[in-house]
Amino acid sequence: MIKTTRHIALCLFFLLSVTGSAQLVISPGSSITITQGTLFFIGTNLYIKSDGSGSGHLADQNLSGNTTITGDITIDRYLSADGWHNTSSPVNNSTSSIFTGTDLIFYYDETIILNDWNFGWVWYDGPLSVMRGYDIFLPSTITTSYYSSSSGNLNSGTYSLDITRTDPANGEVENRKGWNLLGNPFPSPLDWLKETGWNKNDINDAKYIWNPDNSNYTIFLGGTAPTGINGATQYIPSNQGFWVQAMNNGSVQVDNTARVGVASSTPGFYKNSDQELRLIASGNNYNDEALIRFIPVSSINFDLNMDASKLFTRNDSVPQLYTKTSGQLLAINTLPSIKDNLPVLLEFRVATAGIYMISISDESTVTDFNTVYLLDKLEDKMINLSSSLEYRFHHNPSNENSRFVIYFNPSEDLIKSHGHTDDFSITTYKNTISIIRNSSEYGQGRLNIYNLHGQNVYSNSIENTPTTKINLPLSGGYYIASIIVNNSKFNYKILISQ
Repeated sequence: MIKTTRHIALCLFFLLSVTGSAQLVISPGSSITITQGTLFFIGTNLYIKSDGSGSGHLADQNLSGNTTITGDITIDRYLSADGWHNTSSPVNNSTSSIFTGTDLIFYYDETIILNDWNFGWVWYDGPLSVMRGYDIFLPSTITTSYYSSSSGNLNSGTYSLDITRTDPANGEVENRKGWNLLGNPFPSPLDWLKETGWNKNDINDAKYIWNPDNSNYTIFLGGTAPTGINGATQYIPSNQGFWVQAMNNGSVQVDNTARVGVASSTPGFYKNSDQELRLIASGNNYNDEALIRFIPVSSINFDLNMDASKLFTRNDSVPQLYTKTSGQLLAINTLPSIKDNLPVLLEFRVATAGIYMISISDESTVTDFNTVYLLDKLEDKMINLSSSLEYRFHHNPSNENSRFVIYFNPSEDLIKSHGHTDDFSITTYKNTISIIRNSSEYGQGRLNIYNLHGQNVYSNSIENTPTTKINLPLSGGYYIASIIVNNSKFNYKILISQ
């Protein structure tokens, strides 16, 4: 096996003489980079391995490709079970039959979305097109092997794929137009910020990569002020499918100069100093991030290469957080400046009822110089996120998505025009009561439930935990819930339904 090095010829000779094997193996986490102006000759078979820890990489950065391989080529791609994967072929002679154990293989045709962008999915069985992304569901973990007996089948050089933005006659919202599923055609990562290696004139400069572990998209926005959310970096892994949003019909082009051998983390200096508010919605063991940032050259409307549209998960249990500006739903929202009483519409969506939390990420910097409040319009509450850093609440799918508003530096009059945050919040769903602590000041306590005649119909202790759920053996109707902790009493009117 060989580790990353620029002394390719010497190391290859050493490998063959010691192992005696008739192949060059690039193991997971290792890479070979052929820099511009150099040649690479492999006089045997090439095997690029992949497992749960990662993949090996071969990155030829010469524009015309200066790698010669005389033997067979095998490129593995590890794919985990019970999830959808966006993939792409690194060779030009593979077919969909390499994905064993499933026939759920799709590509996306944006031109047939009609009034629902989900209509764009097309079931597929056949040759895998170069630079096209494919969506694949796997019931079992597999290691797919792309194979070729000729180096001419190994993708290298310049590739382009047509993209579309359709305006259907019967309508579709702007946020759902122009989505195209592309693929990294190379057996190495791509650097989204390598300007000379890309032609992205027909898209918004953002890439979306599906993360099956979090059932959500990582989003990285390039442009003049690069940034990412949900753990995104500037890199696209080898053999990886990724989404872009077209602004018009056109194409996306990439060449070898965008290839890299090792994909490191995105440097922290891409953050905009003290001008970012990162919000995280969490629940059901999933999370989603929304970013509000401030750059003077931006506007309050959608700005090409400075804002990024929201691309929603298909998992009903994943909470989705995003902002709304001029009808556009945004995962990354760039505004020109912070002004006192500045409102930003914050929407929340999830298809599963339960307890959720909105919090300020530790990576936020705007709160060092400004006060941030969250208005819960459903509860008519103003929450000082700058001090509490989080807000827990109950949400039903029937609730309006436009439930929240973020306010920067709100006035006292604005704050007082809505209810203050209580020490506790109580929500009910059918006969289940959820007690949410909005303060860490109180310890264990007791819950008493009274009917409207003042009779105590239920009593139980409550632990010092952020959320307590209790199933009440009560008939439907209104009750008074009384929480007693540390000689303090908090009363709430609740509705129990069957």
